[in-house]
Amino acid sequence: MSNHIDGSRNSCALHGALQLIEAVEGVVPVIHSNAGCGMQHFLGVNRANAFGSPFGGPPVSSSNIGEKHVVFGGSSRLREQLKNSIKVVDGDLFFIVTGCSTEMVGDDIPAMTKEGRDQAFPVIYANTPGFRGGVHHGYQLAVRALVEQLPDLLKETQSPIDGLVNVLGIVPQQDPFWAGNLEEIGRLLKGIGLEPNLLLGYGRGVDGWHRVPEASLNIVVSTWGEAAASLLEERYGTPFLRLDGLPVGFASGWMLRAVGDRLGLDAGRTEKFIHDEETRLRRHLASLADAYFRAGFQREFALVGESAQVVGLSEFLTRTLGLLPRTLIITDDPAEAEKASLEQVLADLVEEFGTEVLFSEDQSEIAGLLRSGRAGLVLGSALEAQIAEEIGAPLLRVSFPLGDRVVIDRGYAGYRGAATFLEELGSLLLATAPLR
Repeated sequence: MSNHIDGSRNSCALHGALQLIEAVEGVVPVIHSNAGCGMQHFLGVNRANAFGSPFGGPPVSSSNIGEKHVVFGGSSRLREQLKNSIKVVDGDLFFIVTGCSTEMVGDDIPAMTKEGRDQAFPVIYANTPGFRGGVHHGYQLAVRALVEQLPDLLKETQSPIDGLVNVLGIVPQQDPFWAGNLEEIGRLLKGIGLEPNLLLGYGRGVDGWHRVPEASLNIVVSTWGEAAASLLEERYGTPFLRLDGLPVGFASGWMLRAVGDRLGLDAGRTEKFIHDEETRLRRHLASLADAYFRAGFQREFALVGESAQVVGLSEFLTRTLGLLPRTLIITDDPAEAEKASLEQVLADLVEEFGTEVLFSEDQSEIAGLLRSGRAGLVLGSALEAQIAEEIGAPLLRVSFPLGDRVVIDRGYAGYRGAATFLEELGSLLLATAPLR
């Protein structure tokens, strides 16, 4: 059996760490690896994702090691690069991340980091070679480094703050709509009287990460946030709430009620907010009813994307819009136990439809599954464009990579995200199946 994967969209651990670091204002990544690692991230992630490099592309420092450093070690090169970066780049935190070459040589990154701290440099590190895992694992490593090492820089004791809630598990860029999704989740939490600590995106810097231990609750949107939530529970006693997937549409009400129950919030305020939001969404759905029937919106669909996105959008498409799930393909690579859990969640959603639920990051395999499924609608990435055209199905681009569209702050989470999704899906179906 071949271990070759065709067209994987999951990249490497170093890139996952960079995606998180670049989404925190004031944090400067220092790549300790060869020059190609940073360039591959820029070309293969930033430019491939709806031109969505956060903040127009933050400064990225790299040691750019060469053959000499691979043979004799590159610690001195990292020392030089860190000092020069701090001189010329205005940053609140410098975050060393490593590539495969320096990890194989065995450079002592913790020692280099300590040396920097002894000189009062605000610096932390994460060992992130590609052979340790994919982009999602890199996200986990970077979050763990922030949780474990920032308190050493702050040297202050944090006390819990009533109503402060961290949101974990949305991987920047790997979810093309990460910024908009976080904004909407934050809006929902504010609506029931909480203070969301979203950690990533515009206006969110190191201060938010310093406040992570002060939260009353951690909300975990995907399996990739659970390791950090478990660590915070172990260290600070912070409980966490795990969602089955991205809350889209009416699933947002379940999230808000669950959060309210955990924190003992005023149920009356929570229910009023949910009622107002759901009334507005039902009005949007009613306005689409005529076009829904006349253009034949109800059809079998295939969905290709990350686990949290597949669960959230599948629930909305089936339970709210009445579409028929034909093929669901999860492209991230969770642990085996988590795959079984996701299969059960999706089985509860789609068991009566005879839906295929599969895990694959291999583009050839995904194309074969879509070809055999022959769904009447495909929701996926730019990589699915050719096969969607081949089977004659309209394609709505919803997952990474999205090199052929621009996404700034729109998202599919929550009630407003559901309305955005309705607009995009409705426009696509009307364009491909005009009203009769």
